[in-house]
Amino acid sequence: MQKKMNPTLKKWLLGIAFVMAAVAMVVLLSVFFNEKTPDTDALKDVKPYGLLAEPDDTIDVLIFGDSEAFSTFSPVQMWEEYGFSSYVVSSASQYISLTDSFVKQSLAHQKPKVVFLETNAMFRKMTADKPLESTLERIFPVFQYHNLWKNFDPANVNENEDDYFWNNALKGFKYISIVNPSKKKDYMKATGKRKPLPASNESYVESIINTCKKHGVEPVFVSAPSTVNWNYAKHNTVTDLAKKYGVKYIDLNLENAIGLDWSKDTCDRGDHVNYFGATKTTAYFGNYIKNNFELADRRNDPAYSEWNTLHEKYAEVTAGSKSKI
Repeated sequence: MQKKMNPTLKKWLLGIAFVMAAVAMVVLLSVFFNEKTPDTDALKDVKPYGLLAEPDDTIDVLIFGDSEAFSTFSPVQMWEEYGFSSYVVSSASQYISLTDSFVKQSLAHQKPKVVFLETNAMFRKMTADKPLESTLERIFPVFQYHNLWKNFDPANVNENEDDYFWNNALKGFKYISIVNPSKKKDYMKATGKRKPLPASNESYVESIINTCKKHGVEPVFVSAPSTVNWNYAKHNTVTDLAKKYGVKYIDLNLENAIGLDWSKDTCDRGDHVNYFGATKTTAYFGNYIKNNFELADRRNDPAYSEWNTLHEKYAEVTAGSKSKI
């Protein structure tokens, strides 16, 4: 007579089998949704990961941060005016723990001369689960794409048309032409106060700096113009951090030469600059990069011929047309 399995042991074995099956499913899906798979319709709108569709070691400047970054800095404009390649690796309401993950992923594929860290995300409070979530997203790509299933069409998996290539033609920049004036004045009034960083955030800033230095890349802090999100107390805190870690810092809120007009150059009452404000800020920022870092002018380099064709798409998009990106 065959001996029956102990019921408790059977439950444990079934539980273990279920967990192993779930882990296997996550791994398989993560391979399928790997950042190096640009041929699916589901992935074409994942802007931060568009960088990973760029050829390795072709980006001179990387800019990380939240929506302040993607609404402010235009890589195509900087290419046209100064001849270096750049990419904005940002997402709305980005947590600094996720920025840390983005930096690690990006520097595994690119060797830029400089990495800019937009500072607004440094002050965003994280719930206890955010660091773990960021780590899981980096290890298992399926987690970062979980909300894209509704857009996924299996029929498109093997298509190689440009329409399904998720490299972003604006290189991470978001075009916004809406004008919604800011009534705030003197938002950068000098003070000796400091705005404290949320608990644990500095450890991620330090991690980002160390990752950059490990890869031989210079990290730089940059604060995008914002009458809503920025003030002098935050400026003082970041200035202290820059001195502590020995990195450069440029606060564009204090650069009057940009010539921003907050009655015209913002889309949401001073929270973010619009296209018109971004054009002014990018021109100034690109000139700062040119004058402070030794970057080659690649506009006549055949290896970067694709960049020279971007102005057509850029002109089309910034003219307000309904172009696919």
